[in-house]
Amino acid sequence: MKFQVISKSGVKGNDVLIVFVFEGEKRIASGKWQELETQLAKVLDRHSKEGFSGKEQDYVKTHLDSQLFSGELVIVGLGKRDDFGIERQRRAVANAVSKLKGIKYKSAIVLLPDANEPIMLSGLAQAAVEGIVLASYRFNKYKTNGNNHKNIYLESVGIVALTPAEEGKIRTGVSKGELYSRATCFARDLVNEPASVMTPRKLAEVAKSISKRGISIKIFDEGQIKKMGMGGLLGVSIGSAEPPRFVHLTYKSPGAKKTVAIIGKAITFDSGGLCIKTGEGMLTMKDDMSGAAAVLGMFSVLAELKPKVNVHGIFAAAENMPGGRAYKTGDILKAMNGKTMEIINTDAEGRLTLADALSYASKLEPDEIIDMATLTGACVVALGPDIAGIFSKSDRLTNKVVEASKFSGEPIWQMPLPDDYFEMIKSEVADVKNAGQRWGGAITAALFLREFVDSKIPWAHIDIAGPCFVAEEKPYQPYKLAGGTGVMVRTMLRYLEMQN
Repeated sequence: MKFQVISKSGVKGNDVLIVFVFEGEKRIASGKWQELETQLAKVLDRHSKEGFSGKEQDYVKTHLDSQLFSGELVIVGLGKRDDFGIERQRRAVANAVSKLKGIKYKSAIVLLPDANEPIMLSGLAQAAVEGIVLASYRFNKYKTNGNNHKNIYLESVGIVALTPAEEGKIRTGVSKGELYSRATCFARDLVNEPASVMTPRKLAEVAKSISKRGISIKIFDEGQIKKMGMGGLLGVSIGSAEPPRFVHLTYKSPGAKKTVAIIGKAITFDSGGLCIKTGEGMLTMKDDMSGAAAVLGMFSVLAELKPKVNVHGIFAAAENMPGGRAYKTGDILKAMNGKTMEIINTDAEGRLTLADALSYASKLEPDEIIDMATLTGACVVALGPDIAGIFSKSDRLTNKVVEASKFSGEPIWQMPLPDDYFEMIKSEVADVKNAGQRWGGAITAALFLREFVDSKIPWAHIDIAGPCFVAEEKPYQPYKLAGGTGVMVRTMLRYLEMQN
């Protein structure tokens, strides 16, 4: 799909025009184009009498034949003006595009709402591009009929700049929107692949392909992993016929004064091991590498985005499978930093591989460490399927990540990290055990991870178990389709750009 910034004169001749209306206002939200506003006044008046009010998710699809535009007109509600923001724009344009499913329109024009400031205008343009691309995403690779009735056929989209002063800001937003959404779709593709395809070795191969884009890489095989003392990764992987891989990507920005390490959980399939899951519980466990997919999605565009910060991307890839050699409850594993871990539950495996990844990252001495992991069902119980939880003792780091998530429309909620709860995972025979009691499981999992981070380095753990995968599409999230969501790609990109 090709995006361009156009002037008013470029509107005519396209298939679809998308405009927006605030709730309770009988005029389009782009007040700077008086001629179009006048021409659409009668259309809006007619449809408001038929029930269109401009509420979020409201829409009208009708034909318009005028001097300014002749074609399909899509009018989308933005909700109340006081509640409007970047995420509302992203959802609204995604809502508009979703109404074009199965219809072979080739070109569309988007007329953005008025922005109060130039920065907001750039953000609205970025959100519009993201909403269109993410709502148009389809994983049809294995469908013989291509899923035609659900496809979006748009080939070109123009974002209108009403004045020359707007053009530069809109162009910047469009460029970033293309990068952010492409990176997210890259991550979605990785998550949506069957686990028999996206194995630890395949994940490492994908990382290697990214390294050709201005990114350096180190890939460690099973023998090297053993030499480095990564007992957590080795223990989890030993029951599988698929060997583990440890991957370290590096992006360096000339003159950067800060270095961030971002880690993703990379269990390419989680059967639960000997503490095996039910069939239903295993159904979506190809998504247990969503953290690593987010790291790879992010790294796929860093060389183009050029944030002014050095970035390490790290993941420890393994399958968690039952087998004659599989690790067992009661086993004691030693992580890379020398700490020992008693196995209480083989289905609490992600934290064991992350223990080695966090230990490795700490040795690099970055200024900050962030890990993203589909770690606990307890976090989903606490926050539901749409919100990630963040655990950290650094309010400064937490606040910056949360700020980035608000811009990106990927909500994160700060969770408590009380030291007292560490008592729940103290072991009689090792330094720590990999599971505690039922209650507070998301907290104790985060406290477990903290044991493998250098205490001098600010660290945040993001539990993405809920928002990493959509089982059932929701009307209030029109750009999050069934399957992998690519969650945290855009938040991390925004976070890195905030370091500029």
